[in-house]
Amino acid sequence: MRYVTLLLLTLPCLALAAPNPADWPAVTREARGQTVNFYMWGGSDNINRYVDTVVAPAARRLGVTVRRVPVADTALAVNRVLAEKRAGRTSGGSVDLIWINGENFRTARQAKLLLEGWAERLPNARYVDWQNPSVRNDFGYPVNGAESPWGSTQWQYVYDSARVRAEDLPRSFPALAAWAGRNPGRFTFVAPPDFYGNRFLRMALVELNGGPQAWTGAFDEARWQKASPVLWSYLSGLRPNLWRGGRTFPASIAEQYRLLANGEVDFAFVQNKAGIAAEVESGQLPKTARVYLFDAGTVSDYHYVGIPANARSAAGAMVLANLLLDPELQARKLGGSTWGDGLAINPAKVSAAYAGRVQGALKVGPYTLDPARLNRAAYGDLPAQYDDRIQRGFQNLVK
Repeated sequence: MRYVTLLLLTLPCLALAAPNPADWPAVTREARGQTVNFYMWGGSDNINRYVDTVVAPAARRLGVTVRRVPVADTALAVNRVLAEKRAGRTSGGSVDLIWINGENFRTARQAKLLLEGWAERLPNARYVDWQNPSVRNDFGYPVNGAESPWGSTQWQYVYDSARVRAEDLPRSFPALAAWAGRNPGRFTFVAPPDFYGNRFLRMALVELNGGPQAWTGAFDEARWQKASPVLWSYLSGLRPNLWRGGRTFPASIAEQYRLLANGEVDFAFVQNKAGIAAEVESGQLPKTARVYLFDAGTVSDYHYVGIPANARSAAGAMVLANLLLDPELQARKLGGSTWGDGLAINPAKVSAAYAGRVQGALKVGPYTLDPARLNRAAYGDLPAQYDDRIQRGFQNLVK
């Protein structure tokens, strides 16, 4: 998913009597017959297929119709809710559920656009590790029951083993710049404000300025002012050796996959815990594609769904959010050939048998890294305030 910074406005809070998940039978009765407008990033065929062929049929069995509304950027959905609030539309809103996190969540919550206090009271929320700081805080911002986790991710690098030998792989940002200098035009990254571009640059910022251990805690303007020139200097040196001389960048990760599959570049990225199994099976990536990590590690986090405070079908949205946490649907999402997204729940909270099943769903191999290895290399992402500064700085750099 992707995000950009939104303008916060001082507006009155939306007042709406929300369904009470503590009375779940009443919620499910109210939800029957409702259509849920589910606004979500639509840039992945695998994810869209999962929602259409796995989630939507399961919701229909509960009497809820899922209308998937694809958007190029999650901010578009948040802006729609914000516009309705400005127009005084305190109920009957057009957006019922949003796939959301990071800067978009922070913006929406600060503007009081979302229902709060419901997520931890869903029936399937008992499977979630709510005491985990990575779950309770979204990019360092408190969740406060305003969004329910849907899955988890970890950044991995993708390369074509037909063109790059494993022993030649760059395993740090300085090594990447050196590799690009020896192989001009063979590397690129998705341009911000795309989510992949933002995260790539945030990890560069971290590694080039002391590593993850130096970036704990809340947003620090002084730290940014000291560290950001290092990032822009690095990118200025890297840019001439990028694909097409850095004059243009892929607009999406799907476009970058096409460039790799067509042999125009040698690298891409993925965030699925199951790696690139689904992308190889669907033909997006060649069978010679592989995944690996930088030595300093990579970002791992959770993503969520939120319910606008003026949602027309809030009960149906709660039922859908609860369904997304269903252990069966979570297991099917994890399967590499379906999507490959990581779990939002703790398998041990379900059963020992389920935990074993989940472990078996990940076929570790050339397309999927060992989960233990991913865990050892994982670190949390930066607070969302850094995102806006990186986006603006990048746009200034490439003008």
